[in-house]
Amino acid sequence: MLATGTGDCFHLTDGWFDAWNAAFGGAFQREGLTLVAKRERLGPIGYCVLASATNPHSVNYDAAPGAMLGPDLPERLLDGAAMVRLEYLREDARLLEAARGWSGHRVLIAPHALTPVVDCRGSYSTWLAARSKRIRHRLRRDSGKAMDAMGMHFEVTAQDPTEDGLLERMFELERAGWKGRGGTAILDDSVTTKFYTELARNAAAAGALRTALLWHGEQLVAFEYGVLGGRRLFVLKVAYEEDFADLSLGYVAAALHIRHCFEDPAIDCYDKMGNGMTPAAYKLRFADYCKPLFRVSLFAPGLLGTMLYLRERAKARAKAWRDARRAGAEA
Repeated sequence: MLATGTGDCFHLTDGWFDAWNAAFGGAFQREGLTLVAKRERLGPIGYCVLASATNPHSVNYDAAPGAMLGPDLPERLLDGAAMVRLEYLREDARLLEAARGWSGHRVLIAPHALTPVVDCRGSYSTWLAARSKRIRHRLRRDSGKAMDAMGMHFEVTAQDPTEDGLLERMFELERAGWKGRGGTAILDDSVTTKFYTELARNAAAAGALRTALLWHGEQLVAFEYGVLGGRRLFVLKVAYEEDFADLSLGYVAAALHIRHCFEDPAIDCYDKMGNGMTPAAYKLRFADYCKPLFRVSLFAPGLLGTMLYLRERAKARAKAWRDARRAGAEA
């Protein structure tokens, strides 16, 4: 049991981090944070980095609910480490707020990802009206063909899909598409398969799993694998049957899932997740806005910590310069 808290923020509790650790390993608790220790090098010098137990499969990171984030937290985190790196922090993360008050310490705080979000607190009709004319036409046309002419049906379930073989069918559907051809499907990697299998089981047990399913008779033709964290639905994986590519079933399933979120009083946001500063175009078409996720880098006192700080600051400035040049070229 890695996380110290329980409650509605499933992604900050045992259920999430136990699945993460079962697959990726090395996670441990320190000061209410679930961390991993890494060995890195600066030229010939090896050093220890403590990092958040996150990777591209992660949603949002923060301290466990109820964890105390006192003013001496930097010293406690840096015990035995030259650097601490914490990622996937939302703007309202308690840990980010604490880091902004770590005066007297070398700290770098910068966004490292943008996550596209649909605000589900209004009405679905208002959200749909804000989409482009092309997207609205496409959804009306393809939804009509799929749901009315072909009799497809849609459902959202919170049941454990590992018990009846549903999860395996979802994974097979994903592997049958472009991700399988590119070797990046869940089933192409045993570690990734273990993570999403354990996560589905743990999330279902906690009442946090939301699986959106589109069926053509008994055939699964599209899905969205989501986890509810607080009042936010994180959409982790999606796939659709490419034999029906002309029906845009990925878009149809997403729109139906979003409508379901508008109707669910427990959900405020439909979060498509972000692992970089340039979200995929298909995610942006449905999003109301993008929110940044932040990285906090904390450096130990002394020569090594200073060298690491200067290196990371130089890298950040170089990236900002490249991004500015790219933006100027595209303008």
